Amino acid sequence: MSCDFAHDDAAYVLGALSPAERLEFERHLETCDACTRSVRSLAGMPGLLDRIDASVLENPPDDPPLPSTLLPALNRAVEDRRRRRTAVFAGLAAAAAVAALAVPVVLTRGDDAPPVSGPGTSSSAVVETRAMRPVGEVPIQATLGLEAVTWGTRLLITCTYDREWVDVELPGKVDYLLFVTTEDGRTEQVGSWRSVDGTTMEVPAATSVGRDDIADVEVRTTDGRVVLRLDA
Repeated sequence: MSCDFAHDDAAYVLGALSPAERLEFERHLETCDACTRSVRSLAGMPGLLDRIDASVLENPPDDPPLPSTLLPALNRAVEDRRRRRTAVFAGLAAAAAVAALAVPVVLTRGDDAPPVSGPGTSSSAVVETRAMRPVGEVPIQATLGLEAVTWGTRLLITCTYDREWVDVELPGKVDYLLFVTTEDGRTEQVGSWRSVDGTTMEVPAATSVGRDDIADVEVRTTDGRVVLRLDA
């Protein structure tokens, strides 16, 4: 018998489920090995979508027409499934577009407002939040949230870029990359974003690497320089 949650795995990884749906799915993962394996295999999707050229979304290829030989019964079954999954796939498409274009959540700077929840966050889970250590004199500060989940680890970096923190001339916008290194030495890029001078941003990310297997997390410039590090 097909699992009722079989089509929620990608939407869950990309943060496209509503809070109630996410909580229900996480409870389901505790008892379903098939969905757990599926989510684990998709955990790197946000990082991969992060590398997709925006033109792919702006100019998608036309879908090929359905063969005329398809049985009417099959067509009806497909349409029934499409209707049931419309809301989830709409949210999934929106989340994929956000990840592909690397658009973080922008917060106000210098206030005491609570962090804004972004894709991949969970109001019911315990998130370990720690400050990242600057490597040298850098114009960026950040805290990193780490959340152990069944399929790996969710990350949420909250960072502020300010050119006045250094004595060199810097551009108003700088691209940064987020990397995770495992205990056995493997390195994986899990996110990227564009920091704007004087703003604070929240950038969600995810990895299939378990929380206990993460050795460190680094923020790097596009030329490979490490600017922030967290020894996990």
